[in-house]
Amino acid sequence: MFGQLFIKECRQTARSLIYWVVVLILVFNFTSQLGDMEIEKKPEPGQEEYGIKPSHDPELIMKTVLGELTEEYYRESYTTYPIGFYKKVTLNEKDDKKIEEILKEAAGIDGRDDAGQLIEDWYTRQQETEEKELRGMYQEPLKVEPADSLTYERFGELMDEADKILGGGSGYAEEYRENSASEIMTYEDAAEAYNTLTEKDRLSGGYARLFSDYMVIFLGILPVFLAVTRGLRDRRAMMQELIYTRRCSSFTVVTSRYLSMIVMLVIPVLIISLVPLSKCIEYARTAGISIDMLAFVKYTFGWLVPTIMIVTAAGMLLTELTDTAAAVLVQGVWWFITIFGGIGRISGGMYGWSLAPRHNTEMNWQGFHDGFGQLAANRLFYTAAALLLVFLSVLVYSQKRKGRFKVRGKILADRKGKSKE
Repeated sequence: MFGQLFIKECRQTARSLIYWVVVLILVFNFTSQLGDMEIEKKPEPGQEEYGIKPSHDPELIMKTVLGELTEEYYRESYTTYPIGFYKKVTLNEKDDKKIEEILKEAAGIDGRDDAGQLIEDWYTRQQETEEKELRGMYQEPLKVEPADSLTYERFGELMDEADKILGGGSGYAEEYRENSASEIMTYEDAAEAYNTLTEKDRLSGGYARLFSDYMVIFLGILPVFLAVTRGLRDRRAMMQELIYTRRCSSFTVVTSRYLSMIVMLVIPVLIISLVPLSKCIEYARTAGISIDMLAFVKYTFGWLVPTIMIVTAAGMLLTELTDTAAAVLVQGVWWFITIFGGIGRISGGMYGWSLAPRHNTEMNWQGFHDGFGQLAANRLFYTAAALLLVFLSVLVYSQKRKGRFKVRGKILADRKGKSKE
């Protein structure tokens, strides 16, 4: 019975217009973001530039962040992203004085005249040095020396205070400032990064993470539309009473629907992943290296499927509870907070409990390796939560079949003995 229902649900999904809209959005997302993806080439000695790399050196972080704060203080204009969107902040006299005091303690900058002189000196150096030409489009940011007595711990406290003054979401919050510093890569740095990509990640692993990063964004919202559409279809067709009286358990009905939606969403993701996989295969053939042929499959099921599961399960339960499309609104809010509230954690290694964990680079294997335990706990949590929501959906569905759960009027009179649970 389960197999027959599952196949029938898959066919129903395949005939749904919403399903094909979801697929088209996923295809568009991939082609617009990764359609022209190029595989990282092996660096050669003597290249003009090798790019830049993030730095976690506390001294460099302090210099970079203090440089940014000095510039914004001098301009009397601060950039923040409180919920992921740009916001320009202009402080009142009282708060402006607080920022001035922070800069004085952190870097010995006493007022805007001092700040302006530092910026002018930096600009002069930028014009005189020939390093700018060697860096291509990379321009060295203003760096301000911290005070001799400033510890990294105290620096963090001062920057947290500055972020609070600005209303949050600034570059001085911990998750942003820890990723603010960068430095020019040498040939040795570039070679090490390439070797890590091709050896530890076997090339395709890094690009499978990058693929997952882009796909998880939309998979954090799109499945809810499919779940809501399926949940409301029977109501629109006035089929509830007929379905409720069929001799098929509530568990079988709900789980077959749920599994069919998961499978029908995973299939296009796997098909799309064949494009970057083919690029990895082609490059590996010419470069004489081996790749992990199953990397995209592994990351799809390990990284993306838990997100698909929880979004679909939440949509299914809320629709079953309310007989409305309220799940779209609820999921939309959750997705919005997740995506735009985690912009500072997209480079990998800081996965937390995000619905859509990010890793916006094919590199940073070390960050992935260090944060793997956190990521695994995240994915297992959402998988377990999804199964719990499905179980609750079964209970709600069962009560509706008995006529005991009424949301929008009388659904079905109690038919004990006439329906098999």
